Amino acid sequence: MPEFVRLINNDEVAKLIDLDSCFEPLEVAFRDLGKGDAASVRRHDVLSRAGKFNAINSFKSMSGVVPSLDAACLRVDSDLLRIPKEGGDSRREKLTKSQEASVTIGKENGLLILYRVSTGELLAIFTDGEIQRIRVGVTSALAVKYLANADARIVGFLGSGYQAETQLAALASLRPDCTFRVFSPNASHRNEFVGKMRLQVPSMVEAAQSADDAVQGAEIIISATNTLVPTIKSEWLHPGMHINCIKKQEVDMGVIDKCDRVVVGSAGDTVHVVVGELRGMKLNEMAKGWWKEPGHIWEEYPFLADVIAGTAPGRGHDSEITCYVGHGTAIQFAAVAMLAYQRAEQENVGYLVPSERFLQPILQK
Repeated sequence: MPEFVRLINNDEVAKLIDLDSCFEPLEVAFRDLGKGDAASVRRHDVLSRAGKFNAINSFKSMSGVVPSLDAACLRVDSDLLRIPKEGGDSRREKLTKSQEASVTIGKENGLLILYRVSTGELLAIFTDGEIQRIRVGVTSALAVKYLANADARIVGFLGSGYQAETQLAALASLRPDCTFRVFSPNASHRNEFVGKMRLQVPSMVEAAQSADDAVQGAEIIISATNTLVPTIKSEWLHPGMHINCIKKQEVDMGVIDKCDRVVVGSAGDTVHVVVGELRGMKLNEMAKGWWKEPGHIWEEYPFLADVIAGTAPGRGHDSEITCYVGHGTAIQFAAVAMLAYQRAEQENVGYLVPSERFLQPILQK
């Protein structure tokens, strides 16, 4: 057992790793998963009423093991959720202290617990926010690598929120000569996002006045939103296009049916366990659709891990319409957390807790 377990926060993670450094371990993890040499347990969300805040508590857990990286990781998270209406669409929003003073938690409230596979040792506990969005952004860029046409460079980009930044930056890292046309409904957020990304990436980043303008002539469409209703229109699709969505709610069956090849992020939807008074609660259809299993069986499609491993085909020809529908897998956390831990050890970063605090024996009378 290491002498210390490292507690590593988001600010420290941001200094230890960047998007470029995460491509290799994530590609390894997905390749191993596709070959059966890694494992991921699907996410479980337990939903209960947080009556004090007129909100829903979502307690989430998922785990993944990548032996070749010597990494096993458990992710746990507890969110307060509300489902407001904005511009006529339902959105899932996290309730945080920045919105209501009486709330004590922030936007990212999760933890990653990292173990070494070969020894069983507990290595580190991370706050999960920075690793969470890095793993989603880099994975989406990997989907473009394996599914989009090699010369595709015009990107219609929908979203300007928390996940959108790493979505754009990761693809810009992979294809720096891309042009991004960005739209989100809030003009102020949109313009602020565009200005920020212009300073961060070598690509051309432009603001679009509508979603239609953003996708006009696009070869790739990326949707990185928190909406609970579809953002992609089937009439936008044309031969040779690739679509990336960070979650299944951003596409409907009209889009899916028009695609020649659909690849999904992981083996199955989140398992939702609804407890207490929520079991009989009549929510609006958008909110209800958020936690109910969809009529569509996503397991019918190949997983990104299979494509990366070569056990399922990627793009077949230049004129195919391809689509990647993201859904997180815990091997992503294992891969990125192990990289961050290794660098934290090298640079002696983190708050050190004596390992003996986690190894006390059970006293028997």
